[in-house]
Amino acid sequence: GYRNGSLARLGFSPESLVWRDKAREVAQKVVRPKAAHYDRIQEYPWEIRDALAEAGLFGVWIPKEFGGHGGGVLELCLVVEELSRACGGIGVLFAVNALGSFPILLAGTEEQKKRYLPDIASGKRLIAFGLSERGAGSDASGLATRAVEDGDEYVLDGSKKWTTNGGAADIYSIFAVTDPTSASRRISAIIVEKGDPGF
Repeated sequence: GYRNGSLARLGFSPESLVWRDKAREVAQKVVRPKAAHYDRIQEYPWEIRDALAEAGLFGVWIPKEFGGHGGGVLELCLVVEELSRACGGIGVLFAVNALGSFPILLAGTEEQKKRYLPDIASGKRLIAFGLSERGAGSDASGLATRAVEDGDEYVLDGSKKWTTNGGAADIYSIFAVTDPTSASRRISAIIVEKGDPGF
């Protein structure tokens, strides 16, 4: 790997390298020794999730005003890379929290950001990304799940497949068709919480 001096010359900030080093430490001390065990038993690795949260890693990409550390995609990638060196599955477990939170970061209201992002940043709550369906994996334009406005809420009708963190998450960014007549604004992201009626 690169030494810190080489990375600094490439434009990596000292803060970026701090997060990389924290991720490397968790990867070596917690992830690598437990990865094969969780592959064998096929259970969600809560103790690894707890170690990631304790190290503050879930807040790397979330702005400081919402309880995060104010890093960006570069810092996120450095952390994912270090975790994935120890276990690819843990790298995905971590990265999908960013993926699920990006719709809120990019298009959420201030109220939604204040409500959800601090818990994601602390690792208190996991978020999942619900895009793929049986008939629409990589082809997002083929989504069949519908969302119909009902007052100040939406009623969703459909199912999702291949949702990383799906069984463990508390919050879900679910993509659904809200305007079937539109070519450019056909699909919306809807925040769904575990325990919502009908979920």
